[in-house]
Amino acid sequence: MDKKDATLQTYRRITRRDFLKGAGGITLGIGLYPSVNNPHPRQERGKRPSKSVVGLARGESVKEAVRRAVSLAGGMGLIRPGETVLVKPNVNTADPYPGTTNPEVVHEVVKMVWEQDPARVIVADRSSMGVPYDTMDAMKKLRLYQAAKEAKAEVMSFDYDRWVLVNPPRADHWQENLGFHIPALLGKVDKIIAIPVIKTHAIAYFTMSLKIFIGLIHINDRYLMHGKHTSYRAISRARAQGKEPPKDLPDTYSIFAKMIVETGLAVNPSLIVMDGTKAFVSGGPAQGDAVKPNLIVASRDRIANDVTGLAILKKYGTEERIQQKSVWEQAQIKRAVELGLGAKELSQMELRSEGVPELEEIKAQMV
Repeated sequence: MDKKDATLQTYRRITRRDFLKGAGGITLGIGLYPSVNNPHPRQERGKRPSKSVVGLARGESVKEAVRRAVSLAGGMGLIRPGETVLVKPNVNTADPYPGTTNPEVVHEVVKMVWEQDPARVIVADRSSMGVPYDTMDAMKKLRLYQAAKEAKAEVMSFDYDRWVLVNPPRADHWQENLGFHIPALLGKVDKIIAIPVIKTHAIAYFTMSLKIFIGLIHINDRYLMHGKHTSYRAISRARAQGKEPPKDLPDTYSIFAKMIVETGLAVNPSLIVMDGTKAFVSGGPAQGDAVKPNLIVASRDRIANDVTGLAILKKYGTEERIQQKSVWEQAQIKRAVELGLGAKELSQMELRSEGVPELEEIKAQMV
């Protein structure tokens, strides 16, 4: 039996067992179904800000930019001594950044986490469903593995992990399948730090903090989710055959986008440190037309983070489906607002910056 077959057997076994437990049957250390008003009620030291703070920064180095952005967003004080912290980069493929997260960003984030005296720091992900990548091999090729190890983190892959079924309330578009599966390791984690990349995505339009946790659902659930976007499949099939795509296709993108966001009801990051050292303004997620904003964006609010990332794309000039639409009208953002995952409008956000003279131009794109 090869590793893939063993993984699928584990998936099926846990699926059957946990099926009977229902939505509230499993309790994870991160809080399985977090409160949308206070996702980590014990993590804050001092009074919570009245607005969702977003830090944007540049520096003389990537290290300096990361530290500035995180400090502007409130710092790493949310991590308590003795906790276990998962750092989740984007390792969708073995393509260099911005196809994946810049290893320098991962290295510096891990170092900053250790400064809070946690018990463990784990860097982990699961690569793409489209190509059978071995995630650990991809991380080594990208030097993400080496960057994480040099910063004293444990490095893991979810390729062959155990999986548990979760079915959060309000994950409406997953109900037909009674939820989705996430790694059992998350039950041992106190805090999650996401390190997405600012970039467009051929299928999802864009991929930032709301989508990064698709890397934490089982491969079968990923196939199921992508299969719901039948319009994209029809267009891709026609193009592959050299034909014109069918007209009057149904709007299945919105279903796909809502399923992306609903995974965030089970996996809630404590902090997002978004890599904008390079960014795809078209194409993606693995390859595309890149620009170099040399920016790091940090926030504890997924919506505020992604709205900022979309505004940066619009500032540089991006695909029409992003450029010509309000950031708040993007399907992922709209569903996240409906679910209460963060800021509902620009007035609920506070932008803080260092080394970003074009901040007002970026903010102007957040309408």
